[in-house]
Amino acid sequence: MTFSAGVGALIVLRTVVIAVTAVVVALLRWLTGSLWSLVPMVLAVPLLVWYLPRLSRSLYGEMDHERLYVRYGVLWRRETVVLLGALRTFEAWTPPLHRLFHCRTVVLRFAGGSVFLPLLDEKTACRLTARLEEY
Repeated sequence: MTFSAGVGALIVLRTVVIAVTAVVVALLRWLTGSLWSLVPMVLAVPLLVWYLPRLSRSLYGEMDHERLYVRYGVLWRRETVVLLGALRTFEAWTPPLHRLFHCRTVVLRFAGGSVFLPLLDEKTACRLTARLEEY
């Protein structure tokens, strides 16, 4: 079984970046009253156009009978292999913004740490958790 970030992942990421940028611009405008308040907007453009689409496409994983392999990251690529024998618990949670765009985060806790699988499609997360329950 393979899995990746859902379609709503990019929408959730862009919504968060736009909201944070708007708050920072408003605060800087209120505190300084100068053109320095436009700097966060200029910095947010490459983030919205270049980084976030690549970040949402970078989450990739596969699961077989004995291991779970997860790879994600744009600038720094992280690869994690979890042996299913070491898996202790797992949970799926959905914050309100993720729920709006049908995304879920699956958290895998194993001996020695945990792995977060953010912004998975709702159906993919359900399939993944069902496969983990079978194991």
